[in-house]
Amino acid sequence: MKSNQTLTTLSLLALATGLAIAEPDLIVSDITSATTFGAVDGKIAYSFGTTICNIGNSEAAWINGTNENPLISQTLYRLVDGQIQQIGIGFAHYTTPPLSGNACGLGCTPAGFNALGAGCSTTSSSTIHGLQSTMGPRTEINPFTGDYPYPFTSIGQTGDAIYKRLQVNIADISDPNALYFVETQVITSAETTPATRANNVSYRQVTFTPGSATASVVGPTYTEQPAIFAWRDHGNGIGMPNSEVMIIEITIPGDGIIHAGSLVTDLGDGTFRYDYAIHNQNAHNAISSLMVPGAGIFDGMTNRIFHGVDYHDDVDGLIDDSDIINRTSTINTYWAQSWTPANQLQEDDNAIRWGTTYSYSFTAPNEPRNYQSVLHYAVPGAGGSPVPLVIETVTPIQGDVCFIDLNGDGVLNFYEVSTFLSSFSAQAPSVDFVPDGMFNFFDVSSFLNALTAGCP
Repeated sequence: MKSNQTLTTLSLLALATGLAIAEPDLIVSDITSATTFGAVDGKIAYSFGTTICNIGNSEAAWINGTNENPLISQTLYRLVDGQIQQIGIGFAHYTTPPLSGNACGLGCTPAGFNALGAGCSTTSSSTIHGLQSTMGPRTEINPFTGDYPYPFTSIGQTGDAIYKRLQVNIADISDPNALYFVETQVITSAETTPATRANNVSYRQVTFTPGSATASVVGPTYTEQPAIFAWRDHGNGIGMPNSEVMIIEITIPGDGIIHAGSLVTDLGDGTFRYDYAIHNQNAHNAISSLMVPGAGIFDGMTNRIFHGVDYHDDVDGLIDDSDIINRTSTINTYWAQSWTPANQLQEDDNAIRWGTTYSYSFTAPNEPRNYQSVLHYAVPGAGGSPVPLVIETVTPIQGDVCFIDLNGDGVLNFYEVSTFLSSFSAQAPSVDFVPDGMFNFFDVSSFLNALTAGCP
């Protein structure tokens, strides 16, 4: 894991050899402080101070009063009982003119008040990040390109103590057994390469004073990684990783990054709990569903839990903030967790948008195996069929049943291939190995991988 005490080895090596990234590259190098604003109707609001560094070798445009001004997004997470959940989210903050500090020790080349120079840093207090008049809706932002309209909707508007700010239910921060983390993300149109857009998120531990729920930041800032990694790196307590947590990073073609995490816990009574978390870091394409192959075993599934964060920046009234949509279904050989209709993704669908994590779990009497699942994504409002994306997850496999033994003779050989090809031509559900309801190359590839892996 990385902290604010050091930059990445790659970044330092590049700077030392004169091979620094040939463009601006903003990172959140530190999350510095916390401000608690007050409570309204069982919710409370916070904001957190930041230090932003430009570790690239050219200045980053930072022009106030235009859409060439970076934005700051902050969210809150809870880690408890082996599960990670996003519990708070806010509008994006339109940052103030940059300073020309040297907080990252890179040697600052000042560029005035309309740009953050190469190697330079700028610090904003937690109070500044909580200014309601300079906060705008996340729904208007393309997190991959950094584009957004200016003036943004609700500019200059203020309200009660929680309006626009990072909001969280007081009940969600009152568990003494939980660990809490704030995640901060910088968005800018000055970055134009996948590498510079990939490292804009950092996180830090937060504690809350019992009774007052006053927030404080503690420990180091874990730079250039999102809070979903706290699930693995602090799964057994701060600084004590849980090596059983699987987290993979996926780049959507032509778009940003998402993370898929999974964990299986042996409950000791013949059942297993399966936990999943899907994080959209900066993909404009939103995640509409996750399909986990189950070989028809999910009839015995219990304790299904879904957790999504309440959006409150829906200025056009499209998203139903009061009801996190949880459409689920069991179809033949897989279990589908859907957040949108299966055939399209519209603006008012509750997909996993940028800076957001959805979590869910279930209990099943079936042992785990690493196997391929399918995420679906699409551009909100574009319509059309969501695109499948094959990922690896921890998946329950039913007892001693070998789902790859297609002819049931207990031996894996050429006959499995022959049976697969016949069933594939007939589009039989039993060979929809990438469970998306379609029969294509992905099913063939998944079948061959499973055949190579053999039976448990």
